[in-house]
Amino acid sequence: MRERLDRRLARLLGRAYSWPLSRVHREILKSLKEFTGSEFAAIGLWDEHKKCWYFPDFSDPLYKDCKLGGVTRLRRLRGVFEKALNEGSTYISNHLERDPHYRGIPPGHVPIKRIAIRPILRGKKPRGILVVANAPQKYGRYEKEALEKIACLYALFLEARGRENDLYPGNFFFENGIVETQRAKTLNILVGNLAHKFNNLLNVIWASLEFTKMKKERSGLEPFLKKAELATQELSHLVKQLLLYARGECLGKRLVRLHEFLPEVFRFLSTILPLHIKLITRVPRNLPAVRIDPIALEHVLVNLVVNAAEAYGKEPGTVTIRLEVTENHRHLRKARGRYRVRLCSGVPASRWVAIRVKDRGPGIPPEALAKITEPFYSTKGLGRGLGLAAVRNIVWAHDGCLSIYSRPGEGTLFKVLLPVNGDEEESAEKESGHENPSG
Repeated sequence: MRERLDRRLARLLGRAYSWPLSRVHREILKSLKEFTGSEFAAIGLWDEHKKCWYFPDFSDPLYKDCKLGGVTRLRRLRGVFEKALNEGSTYISNHLERDPHYRGIPPGHVPIKRIAIRPILRGKKPRGILVVANAPQKYGRYEKEALEKIACLYALFLEARGRENDLYPGNFFFENGIVETQRAKTLNILVGNLAHKFNNLLNVIWASLEFTKMKKERSGLEPFLKKAELATQELSHLVKQLLLYARGECLGKRLVRLHEFLPEVFRFLSTILPLHIKLITRVPRNLPAVRIDPIALEHVLVNLVVNAAEAYGKEPGTVTIRLEVTENHRHLRKARGRYRVRLCSGVPASRWVAIRVKDRGPGIPPEALAKITEPFYSTKGLGRGLGLAAVRNIVWAHDGCLSIYSRPGEGTLFKVLLPVNGDEEESAEKESGHENPSG
């Protein structure tokens, strides 16, 4: 059931960006009922401008037995709903009438025996609420998990609505950078869950192969066992890539002076690039220290430089890496244009170290640019497509931003922005025993 829910959410995540909110609501309500076993499900929206709650789906055939038809508006949610909103977490009551927070239900409402409520907040402010009720069984850990996963996806949809008082926008576009970030982070959760389950199954297969190899009566099976073992090893490598994509692989962050750390990385890059590709690097010595996982940053640079080199094919070319300090970057100023994609963690900073990786290859078509950091998307055939997805997640794990600019015929520029913390910079200067020269 969990795998089916994950597949349903992944499918909604990929399709619902083009749907009106009314259709999104129908799919969310259907999923809530199906995966919690509930007879009743509802979605509430908070209008910050008019200071009231809307329950827009009570005209749906789903509520044919409820006398509260149409769009229901409430100034305040009380009782168990108020309890869930105040706590900001899932609230379950399997014996509603005996619940100390129960304050009754409106006249004409269908009878409620048990209920599960999940508020959706932005910071401490309400954005929406999901409710399921009257399942034949008690709501337990699985129903709570299903409700929270669906709520996570719906929170993403709410961010994409645009105007907060627009109940049913005609189209559903990802124009806000917060939406892009939340969409990818939701996908991270799904990918991580699937990868862990896949890894568990691989361990069972691997153990079974080892056990079979110990048997005496296995004459003639050796070639097949060898093929199965090789396939299992390849699948294990794929699982590691999935987990890298989902987690961002940032384990050992520390303060690092990039002008001291990067030369060794550049020497390694020079050894793996084809002879017809020239690597040019420009790293000022007065860069401030940044808190990074060095191994993860090396992974980012290797991926970006290899992608830049591959853009030339067999033609000669140059890949330029340039670092600089900037104060002009603003998170989520514009998430997407025809020739630019910006994927930001959303964590503000006043100063940034920008790492620019540029090639002058054929560039990326606009239709491909929009998908370039999605897992498994690749123009280079099977077995590719997790490198840039992992790059994006590593950058986010550093509270940074990944910006991609490309025009067909003009090449591509990848820009990684890492935040500079003033207190950490002072700490690094004290540790090194000298002041960082000003630029």
